[in-house]
Amino acid sequence: MGHLGLVLLAASILSLGMFISSLTSSTVLAAMMTFGLMLVLWILEGLGEAVPGPAGTALAHLSVLNHYDDFIQGIFDSGGVVLFVTYIILGLFLTAQSIEALRFQRS
Repeated sequence: MGHLGLVLLAASILSLGMFISSLTSSTVLAAMMTFGLMLVLWILEGLGEAVPGPAGTALAHLSVLNHYDDFIQGIFDSGGVVLFVTYIILGLFLTAQSIEALRFQRS
């Protein structure tokens, strides 16, 4: 299970990083922004515990740390798979839209 979690985590980081990279021409800036985004997605669990009510629960659910820990412990949670696949699809979709917008601007 740990390997599946690692693959899903890496794929989600790569797809979101690819989107950020499509927004800027600087490789270093894209790397730093990707690191910042993944850091935010990593610490959402702590922020979710600090916020009371359903908003806190929603924030904690968006955390990649929570779901990746389940995979490391050998727990197959379909919610974690859905979250990682959603991040992957979101990153790929936003990258395609960004590239299409750049292509439209150049024409």
